[in-house]
Amino acid sequence: MPEDRLQIIRDLVRATYADRRVVTRYAHIGLWPAEETLVLEYVPDDARLLDIGCGAGRTSVPLAEMGLEVVGIDLSPAMVEVAREMAQACEVDIDFSAMDAMNLEFADASFDVALFSYNGLELLPGREGKLRVMSEVYRVLKPGGCFIFSSHSPFAINEFVPLRLRTFFKFLLGQLLGLPVKERELGERFSNHEDEEVKYLQILPPSTLLRMLRECGFEIVDFNTRKRIENRREWSWMGVFEDCERMYVARKTEDLAIAADL
Repeated sequence: MPEDRLQIIRDLVRATYADRRVVTRYAHIGLWPAEETLVLEYVPDDARLLDIGCGAGRTSVPLAEMGLEVVGIDLSPAMVEVAREMAQACEVDIDFSAMDAMNLEFADASFDVALFSYNGLELLPGREGKLRVMSEVYRVLKPGGCFIFSSHSPFAINEFVPLRLRTFFKFLLGQLLGLPVKERELGERFSNHEDEEVKYLQILPPSTLLRMLRECGFEIVDFNTRKRIENRREWSWMGVFEDCERMYVARKTEDLAIAADL
C-alpha cells in the first residue's frame, strides 16, 4: 500500500474516534466473558500488558483491577483523555498515551502480553498496516509473550451478509473494470454515511490473519469464536459461519531477529 494512502486511512480512523459522539459510546468498562477466559488462561498474574486501541478504557481498567501493570495506547487523543478519567474514577493506575500502533514507542521485549480488542485490528489500513502492527507487537513482546486479539469474519451468517456482498462486488468492479472505487483491497469498506460510526474497516478471512501472524514469527496457541469460548466448546468447522467475533492467541517463540528481518 502506498504510504500516502496508508496515512489517509489512519487520519480517517483518527478523526472518526475523535468525534465526541463516538467517544461517548465507548465510555464503559468491562471485559467480555471470552476475553476474561483468555486473560485468566494466558496472562501471568504479574504481567506487564500493552492494551492497544484501548479506547475509553473498557479493557484497561478491569485488567488493572486484576492487578496487572497496564499500559494503554490509542490513536485518538480524545479516547485517551476519557480513558484517563475512567481510570481515575475507578482508582487504578494506568499509563495511557496517544500512539500509533504501527510505530510503538517502546523498547524491544517490554511487555509480557499485548491485547488488541474488538475490531481494532480491522481499523488498520490494509494488509500492510496489519502486518506492521503484528511485527511491532512481536518486537515489544518478551520471548514467550502472548498477543491476544479479535476480529470479525466475512463468512459469518448475519444481518451484514448483503452489505459484505455489495462491498465485495464493488471491489471486484474496481479491480476488473478499473472503476474509481475506494476499496482497493479485499475486505475493505469505506462509508460516507454520517450516522455510521465506522468510516473504514477491512474484514479479512481468519485464515489470512493466522497466516500473517505466522509470517511475523508467531505461533498460534488458541483460536476460537467468542461464543464457543464463552460456552466452553472446542473449535469445529461449524464455527466458520457463526455470528460473533473470532478470538486469537499467538505466542512469540522465536528470536527478535526474525521480526527485524521482515
